[in-house]
Amino acid sequence: RYRHGSASSGINAEYGLVQMMSEKCSLPVEQVHVYRDLKDKNPLGNFRTRQSLQNMRLNHGDMLFIKTRIDTPQSTPIAMESEPSSSAGSVILDDVDNKLSKCDGHISRKLNPQLCNHNENGRCVHCSPLEPYDDDYLKENKIKHMSYYSYLKKRKSGSSGKFVQMEDIDCKIKPGCIKHPPWPEGICTQCQPQAVTLNQQDYRHTDFVEFESADIVENFINYWRTTGLQRVGFLYGRYDVEGHVPLGIKSVVSFIYEPPQNSDQKSVEFLDDPYHCVVDNIAKLLGLYCVGWIFTDLQPLSISEGTVKNLRNGKTFFLSAQECIHAAYFQNNYPSPSNLSKLGKFGSKFVTVCISGNESNTIEMFAYQVSNQCMALVRDNILLPAREHPGLAYIKHSTAEQYVPDVFFREKDEYGNVVTKEARPLPVEYLLLQLPTGTPKDGHRPLLPGGVSQPKFPTVNRESLDMEVFKRYYRAQPDDFFLESLSDMNVLFFLHTNDTLSFADNLAEICAAIVAGDRETAQNFKESATWATLEQILAVDTVLTHSNGNTWSCSICTLINDSGKTMCEACGTPKQ
Repeated sequence: RYRHGSASSGINAEYGLVQMMSEKCSLPVEQVHVYRDLKDKNPLGNFRTRQSLQNMRLNHGDMLFIKTRIDTPQSTPIAMESEPSSSAGSVILDDVDNKLSKCDGHISRKLNPQLCNHNENGRCVHCSPLEPYDDDYLKENKIKHMSYYSYLKKRKSGSSGKFVQMEDIDCKIKPGCIKHPPWPEGICTQCQPQAVTLNQQDYRHTDFVEFESADIVENFINYWRTTGLQRVGFLYGRYDVEGHVPLGIKSVVSFIYEPPQNSDQKSVEFLDDPYHCVVDNIAKLLGLYCVGWIFTDLQPLSISEGTVKNLRNGKTFFLSAQECIHAAYFQNNYPSPSNLSKLGKFGSKFVTVCISGNESNTIEMFAYQVSNQCMALVRDNILLPAREHPGLAYIKHSTAEQYVPDVFFREKDEYGNVVTKEARPLPVEYLLLQLPTGTPKDGHRPLLPGGVSQPKFPTVNRESLDMEVFKRYYRAQPDDFFLESLSDMNVLFFLHTNDTLSFADNLAEICAAIVAGDRETAQNFKESATWATLEQILAVDTVLTHSNGNTWSCSICTLINDSGKTMCEACGTPKQ
């Protein structure tokens, strides 16, 4: 036996034992070390020399154990393989993690005039600060899930809190076991993954989703309003401290990037995106990163009244199993760094936002995350959507290619007893965490406000972008608001990717001025030779487009219409 399985063979007296083992097990000769038992305490003498089996005390049917290692005195047998660990010092935490890890999170309370019998400098059980995970406080303030750092405080408050380590469940066989042939021929308790009992997670990594401006969402929904088709996009922003939840974290969304996609009235299909890295680079220059994804699920109820159908509720589903799997896939791609995990990561702050109809038949945003257990099930490729209902998932069965551990969940039966059931099927409510959403109060300046005058610059991947479109947008903006005219992700994307005159080398300067709100730097850039070249191009009356002459662009909303149309299909503006 060796670490990849077992092999059997006869031995030719004219052929060395070690050479036979090397070829049979596909191992280098110098790394073959033979023992009579698994504990490596009974080596097979001088087995590299040619001698008879009788002299080596080998009989028919004897089993030998091969350890592969470098032949040095300091060498040790190869142990079972595991994923690489990460030391705490090498993990680079997010800025918000660095802030919250240094906070105690205590919730201060005022003196109770009826119960407190001490002066203002004293403290008693009625006015002493509460812990951030206090159940009564969370219920009183209608906080359904405690924050992640409150959960850590709770874990560390126990007797073993000093040694808290965050680990995900593992649903895969540990590789490298030498006690038996590989799966499906064999499995043991050391390499077999443990059975999983799903629990509803009582904490969340993100506690609030804040859109810097309502216009961000309105522009996204307007695509459905004008076309009747669903839409999907990625949320770009940053993380900050959420003041309404003890030790909470909020995602602050600055813009929505809509990747190339095919959509109809009920579904959306992602297409290949050659410019995804460009968007990430521009966002990085602005101090932003991808914090979530958003999609619409809207069906009109009454066009005259402007109402929509309530498709998602407690009687149907909140997120479908397929959407939960997509959310887990994205969360696995955007993990949260953690110095309490051997892998240097644990969970994810990535959020899922669904725009659909509420119980009042009006449009509302619903934000979710999936639990760490759901992330692990999707990561190990054992969770599938069920056929019976969109709100049900299904755990795979074991096959010859993949071993799947038993997965259970608990629920109350008709008599109120808690029973354990196999997760075939599985209600996705066990995997969901709901988050509130909103916009800041009036007076908040968004990072990317965009132009102050109409028309607004078109959204990337909705309409074609060319110099004529940019010319109409730029000429409509007041000269004193040059910084605002550039403070639009779609404008920055166009300046980077257009074929006529690319500003890829100047984006760092532009983005630095936008982040700092520096009008002087923006004005200096406007007077530079590079921008003067663009001004000369815009001054040319010739339309610089790649159009074949069969379309025309609306002067108001810039939608590309067929030449046979006399009015814009989107806004109804007459053709000029």
